[in-house]
Amino acid sequence: MIDALQTVFFKPMLLGILGSVALAATPARSVASGAGGTPGDLVLIADFNQGVQNRLGGYHNKFEAGPSRANTAMSPDVFRGDSGRSLRIDAHRAASGFCGAWVHFFDFRASEPHYFDATSYPVLSFWVKGEKGGETFLVKLADETWIKKGDALSMGSVEECLPGKVTTEWREVQIPLSFGPAERLDCSRLGGLTLEFNVPGDYTVYIDDIAVKTSGDVPTPETSTVAKKALTTSAAAPPPPRAMWVWDTKPLLLDGRSRAEFFDFCKKENIGTVWMQVLSHFEPGYNVFGPPSGKPPEGFHAVIEHPKELRRFLKKAHAAGLAVHALDGYPEYAQKEYHYAPLAIVDGVIDFNRNGKRNERFDGIHLDNEPYLIQGWNNPLRRKRILREFLALNEEIQKRIRRKSDMVFGVDIPFWLQDTDPATGKANGLVSFHGVEKAASYHCIDLLDNVGIMDYRDTADGADGIITHAKDLLEYGDKAKHAKIFVGVETFAYRPTPVWFVAGLPRKRYEAALREKDGGLSFLSRISGYRVQVFDDGENIHVGIELSANGGDEQKIRKALAGIARRFSAGACPELKSRAKDIRAAAMRGIDGAAEWKDAQARDVPSVGGMEIPGFVAVKIMAGKTTFADDSCSHLRKQLALSEAFFRSYKCFAGMAIHYYKTFREKVEQDASINL
Repeated sequence: MIDALQTVFFKPMLLGILGSVALAATPARSVASGAGGTPGDLVLIADFNQGVQNRLGGYHNKFEAGPSRANTAMSPDVFRGDSGRSLRIDAHRAASGFCGAWVHFFDFRASEPHYFDATSYPVLSFWVKGEKGGETFLVKLADETWIKKGDALSMGSVEECLPGKVTTEWREVQIPLSFGPAERLDCSRLGGLTLEFNVPGDYTVYIDDIAVKTSGDVPTPETSTVAKKALTTSAAAPPPPRAMWVWDTKPLLLDGRSRAEFFDFCKKENIGTVWMQVLSHFEPGYNVFGPPSGKPPEGFHAVIEHPKELRRFLKKAHAAGLAVHALDGYPEYAQKEYHYAPLAIVDGVIDFNRNGKRNERFDGIHLDNEPYLIQGWNNPLRRKRILREFLALNEEIQKRIRRKSDMVFGVDIPFWLQDTDPATGKANGLVSFHGVEKAASYHCIDLLDNVGIMDYRDTADGADGIITHAKDLLEYGDKAKHAKIFVGVETFAYRPTPVWFVAGLPRKRYEAALREKDGGLSFLSRISGYRVQVFDDGENIHVGIELSANGGDEQKIRKALAGIARRFSAGACPELKSRAKDIRAAAMRGIDGAAEWKDAQARDVPSVGGMEIPGFVAVKIMAGKTTFADDSCSHLRKQLALSEAFFRSYKCFAGMAIHYYKTFREKVEQDASINL
């Protein structure tokens, strides 16, 4: 906030130097509207008409600290002139916390950010319009130094930058960059604009056409005819039907009422593709999910359960216009030691289809293996091996399906595989396959009929939104001209779950332990039926298991933790034993500062070679931004529609996908009951 003296002198100087503010746009003279900073009267930075990145490659995003809240969206309904989009900002500023939105003037995802040189443009301008009028907020700017602090320098309230106040008409805010508070900025490395709501209340404002100018008299042009045509064309095409995961299959097969309700729900919610868990078991019996134990017995195969009821369901689904893909998956399946299991399921579905009428067959197979849940993923070398084997499995299944059936094949992938790992500067899922090195997500698009992006965020817009995380894959998909791409969102929420950890090992020592003979633990995502969790406190890696709500089998828990402790604990490592409690203390401090963990408490692991091993229990929580579980159904629908409006311009976009039927339906029904 600028102080009182700055406030007294800043506003008169601003109005005197900049002159009167234009309330309506007129044709600009000698305007340089590109992003290159070519000398001219104006550089248009962001008009919000084309996606989540502006002309300088910058993103925009909300910021908030509870109980204050904010949200951003590119509005197709409010804009300057007769076409385009604007940035809508909704804010609830409570008595405590903070909230607002920022717009960067550089691509923060780039390995070497390029800040904007505004030294030739002494005025920064943007247009604002209020939902009700009278809205107030702080206008802040940041250079490279402020960006690195995660903050911005206040230029004053919006009223100090306008002759009057925000109204329900478009008005231009102009900020001098050559005097006043901006003199404290390095305008040769300008980083961004921030709007912070500092007065309690509820606000909706629209921002459009951020630019820098040589003079306050230079008008900002409205959306061009070419841009208007492109926007109109993009908006004309209807979005494709959606997909939906279904895990609880048995009621749909065995209960007529559940089946009828399901088909009615799919029709109302525009569901066109169903990824439905295929009920099956293996014969002869064999422990598929334990440590690798060699080849399965002779004649090992998968048996599809309830075949008669399944054919009836498929017939009715096809009559209702639904495509049904057999769904299965398990993290261990990604590794070559376990490939026999998913291949048996695929062969079982192919045989099931071969023995049925056309309208009683599956339309595809869909695998949700999630190999990053395997503990070995945490070793960079093992990760590459897991990814190669994951791709080899997918390739073999795709070949088998094309050779033996008319089905399609797809898999689920997380949105972040191609994102850059800050520690290495390379993609998280980088792997060489058939001599080509790139992210595993790109390999999947090259190889398969379709992929489902697990794009688990609860807002469409912003730097951390659904659109941002999917657009690179969709752009690649259009170039690859192969896989169709579904963009998936989450409606399920894990309950807060206690995890019992052993005090772990330094990173390099842990990675070495995963390379050693570890009793098969590095192959597993579960031990004795309990899901493995790994916590990285920045220096040490700690391994633990999730505890069930009822406490679970104490003997199995002790056995699982003893196995983990022998391989991955400081307490069982002679050279680290004396430091084990200090390592635990550091881990617990790390838990206190982690967004997805809370309530760390010391709890030793008993009976490992006759001694207790330092350990701790912490509660795993699901980040609110990853799921719509705690949002209203109307918010979910709005974000789906905003995402579809952006994605439908991509030829490879197959539709939004919703995880999953049970929780999605509960959300819809809850919303309906509230509105009765």
